Amino acid sequence: MVSQSRNSKSFWGLAKLSTLFVAVALFSLRASAQEAATGIISGSIIDADFGGGVSDVRIAVLGTDITASSDKDGKFIIGNVPAGEYTLVATAMYYKTSRVEELAVLSGEIARVDVPLYGDESDIVELDGFTVKAKALTGSNIALLTERQKSSSISDAIGSETFSRLSISDAADALGKVTGVSITDGKYMVVRGLSDRYNNTTMNGATVPSADPDKRAVQLDQFPTGIIESISTVKTFSPDKSGSFTGAYVDIKTKAIPDSFFMSFNASVGYNANASLQDILFSPGASGDWKGQDDGTRAIPDIASRLEEITESPRRLELEQAQLLSDITQSFASEFQAEMREAPLSHGASVTFGNRFNLGDGSDPATLGVIGSISNKRSFSYYDDGQVGRYELNTNGLVDHVDFTEAKGEESNEWGAILNVALKPNGFHEIGINSSYSQSGTDEAISRYGSRQDSGEALFRVQNLHYTERSLSVVQLYGEHKFEGLKGTRVEWFVSDSTSTQDEPDFRLFYDEIPDEGYPVYRGNFPAPRRYWRDLEENTADSKLDVIIPLGRNSNEIKFGVQRTDTDRAFEESVYTYNDNVRGLPSDYQYDGDISAFLSDDITSLNPETDAVQRYIYESSSSVPAYSGEQVVDAYYVMGDFRATDKWRVIAGARNENTDLSIVSFNSSGVQNDNDGDIDEDLWLPAVNVVYEIDGNQNLRFAATKTLARPNFRELSPFGSFDNIGGETFVGNPELQISEINNLDVRYELFGEGDNLIAATAFVKDISNPIELNFVDGELTYVNVDEAKVRGLELEARKSFNWFGSETSVFSLGGNLSYVDSEVQRSPYEIAQKQAGGLTVETVRELQGQSEIVGNVDASFQNFDKGATLSLAYNYTGDRLYSVSLGALPDVYEAPSGQLDFIWSQKLGERLAMKFSVKNILDTSSRKYLTYLGEESVYSEYKKGITTTLSFSYKLY
Repeated sequence: MVSQSRNSKSFWGLAKLSTLFVAVALFSLRASAQEAATGIISGSIIDADFGGGVSDVRIAVLGTDITASSDKDGKFIIGNVPAGEYTLVATAMYYKTSRVEELAVLSGEIARVDVPLYGDESDIVELDGFTVKAKALTGSNIALLTERQKSSSISDAIGSETFSRLSISDAADALGKVTGVSITDGKYMVVRGLSDRYNNTTMNGATVPSADPDKRAVQLDQFPTGIIESISTVKTFSPDKSGSFTGAYVDIKTKAIPDSFFMSFNASVGYNANASLQDILFSPGASGDWKGQDDGTRAIPDIASRLEEITESPRRLELEQAQLLSDITQSFASEFQAEMREAPLSHGASVTFGNRFNLGDGSDPATLGVIGSISNKRSFSYYDDGQVGRYELNTNGLVDHVDFTEAKGEESNEWGAILNVALKPNGFHEIGINSSYSQSGTDEAISRYGSRQDSGEALFRVQNLHYTERSLSVVQLYGEHKFEGLKGTRVEWFVSDSTSTQDEPDFRLFYDEIPDEGYPVYRGNFPAPRRYWRDLEENTADSKLDVIIPLGRNSNEIKFGVQRTDTDRAFEESVYTYNDNVRGLPSDYQYDGDISAFLSDDITSLNPETDAVQRYIYESSSSVPAYSGEQVVDAYYVMGDFRATDKWRVIAGARNENTDLSIVSFNSSGVQNDNDGDIDEDLWLPAVNVVYEIDGNQNLRFAATKTLARPNFRELSPFGSFDNIGGETFVGNPELQISEINNLDVRYELFGEGDNLIAATAFVKDISNPIELNFVDGELTYVNVDEAKVRGLELEARKSFNWFGSETSVFSLGGNLSYVDSEVQRSPYEIAQKQAGGLTVETVRELQGQSEIVGNVDASFQNFDKGATLSLAYNYTGDRLYSVSLGALPDVYEAPSGQLDFIWSQKLGERLAMKFSVKNILDTSSRKYLTYLGEESVYSEYKKGITTTLSFSYKLY
């Protein structure tokens, strides 16, 4: 039986984090109020020749006795600076002096500036020093551009500025704007045509567990952008990162510690054209759904455990046991049908705060920083004209198996919170704790009706009430240290513990058939009414130690380290089904099609004339028995980053990963399977990245790497699971092996002024033993096929224009386009089956989830005097293979889709801002289809509706 004990623990975990959040926020507010009304200068010192931060640089404010030193990352903060205009001077051994003039410091505000330092032998600066006006540096975000320009790997990034400009709500939405990335089902990423198993997601460098029962993928819609500083997407492997990615290594970085106190509040309302202020389908729900989790209303009743006491057939029960069975049946909620109610406006709110405290005096005092955020969002969606089709092949060709009209209402409640604390004893050491928690609950009410081949002319109906709750908690202790006495050697480490859960309490399914003549029936050649409880939990303990030893002055370094990632998963499912005791029901009883009366008291109680059970519940065999698994990956690596000449940079090394993966599963009778899968394998993963710096603004990059992809727990478990809609049975394969991938990449990139850039990337990937869904002996299962190939081209460009001749306004245009071609071998059985159905098939097909074309375009106009930003953003995803179909049936594809969004941001003073957005303006259909003999047939189709959102934010500082 599925446990419900974790629900209260999750809620109290959120409550405790919220309480701590409020306490620290109040302390920060009180502390900041005591500070003098002065300004702050903050920024980074950047090595203009080789990239990266420069530590131990002396920064002086001319005309005062104020000085500071940059820390191990090149960052500096100068507090309590009287308001005025200043010149900064930055000096360091082996570098030319840099001066930043006309830097304005305002009372209560932060003046941010990133200062480039040129080496003594730099050809770019021939004089004794470098002088620039502050206006040319402020806001240009040199550090962020340098991070990409000077990166050792091919990478992309998206940050909080873009989140705000394009009104991006979560990590899934954000990654959909990154070159070569598309999003499926609103939460899973596909990168360069490669789906879940080929991508890796981390938070602040630590592995994030997955709570999807069938995939290795992290559900990216769990991360609200309100807690995210930036998302980096690394596309070429380097040995200091996990080798289990081929598409992308995605690192979600939570909000950084601020330079001074701030507190911001945000509130929003949203209107969806399909749902808001209209009657939509609702599940009966529970009073505690606002928390994003069930309050126990959907839990299995305690008395249900006594079903094991009933050993006789319900037809022959004595009065005492008959009454017990009736009591158990009546203890379950009686609703199987959704209800129509008016949906309110979607709405949300958040509060974020941060502060940094000096714990001493001098140019390099100890500091304590804190940042926290808590957010909530409630949203509604609906459609009532969806189409669902399933098909089969017979002598007449492709014919309907089911043809449904679908109505679906959805309510979602989401919570997110972070609390990060960092202590810097001085500029060379930092230790901290990053903690985050997210909780969401989605309540779906679905009604399908239409024709079904086995039902003849009768109307066939399907009712679903499906509640899903998810949670993700991450706690990470980390440290960063630089030892000047060891020639600048750096040591970085973290220890992280994460838990991800997905529970589906009381998922209810009801089928019935309404004939033109005669009586309705609720059971026959289709499943009887039933309820499911599913419970999945995955825990990941991740620890890592890196040591970086500089060699000489040209940014050469050796890096080595170790990492251990221990992941365990547990899954269980309980299924309860309804049946009738024909000897107990009245002789004149007949189901009349009224679903709301199906479990009425007079039919679940004992027959008053015979004291016999009438309609009762029993625990049936689960198609997905309980299983658990553990995966331990022990890794160590060594790599070097060397400049062969002034133009050539070589980053090379290797990583060893030992995988120990085991599964324990049970059959439908509760007996442990004796053929569970396991893997114990040791692999070396070499990597070479080469950068040719054409000049200060252009790079040509080459990469040759080897990576791997592991089967997940579900795929190794030798049991079958049944798809209630499509009718397919998926069976695990304990013989699966690890896939090995050879990767080649080349990129040209040109960086212009500000955020202007042009980049072009080509890549080739050869996959040995790829894991694919295929058909073996008539079952859909996971197999290692011989090989797969992926080839592609990525283009990216961004340009800002000053068309109006004013420094107070700018127009920017940007976009990216990806072309991907992939092929994987079909099995001989799959080819034979499809040819038997009259289909002409190639021996290869594309990878599942891969679109040939993916693109983004956005245009923005900013007027700095008026505080206004207007943006249009368009995303396009081409045709992609959605699923491999059973036997002779054609495969299912997802049709091309495009989304157009408009966003207007407006400052309403120094502290107040407004944002107005219209999303999904085109409201194109989300359509999946299959093609037989040139004709398309709908697999599913619906429209999400246009969503309009208005939000206000207020900031204290």
